[in-house]
Amino acid sequence: MSKRALPEKCRKCATLSAEQAQALHGAEGDRCWNPAVCYSRRSYARNRERINQTRSRKRKEGELEQISVEFEPLSRLVFGVLVVYRKAGVDTPVHAISAEIWQGQEKVAIVPTVHCAGMVPSQVHQYVNKMLSVLEERYGIKKFASQMRLDPELCASRPCPLHG
Repeated sequence: MSKRALPEKCRKCATLSAEQAQALHGAEGDRCWNPAVCYSRRSYARNRERINQTRSRKRKEGELEQISVEFEPLSRLVFGVLVVYRKAGVDTPVHAISAEIWQGQEKVAIVPTVHCAGMVPSQVHQYVNKMLSVLEERYGIKKFASQMRLDPELCASRPCPLHG
């Protein structure tokens, strides 16, 4: 198995949207774009730490004895995860927000994605607080256990301002 580093050009390209990358490296650019390779290579470049971590964990898990631990409080534990669609960076605008509600190791509910186009930051915070008040009323969740940031390109809500 060959262990070559991902070219710097590809790492930089992965930070662009697909449209930007095709414009820069496609027929109108330096003609480097190859649809048979670039989509998966860009995805790997964006997610390589997580992918490699998962691979490493699976390799290690395969070598280790699996010990199941039944713990009743864990299965009753209910928590929320805030999902924020926004580009990496300090002052980038929030594209959309959603939430996941988990009980133990199982997702039991979601708050559907809401686009934040046109909202000022204080309105985004008000919406998150309103979401928390609903989650507290229904599930006893007073604050989110964690926050997950996803790139706006991964927003699956339709219609979407980014995806026409």
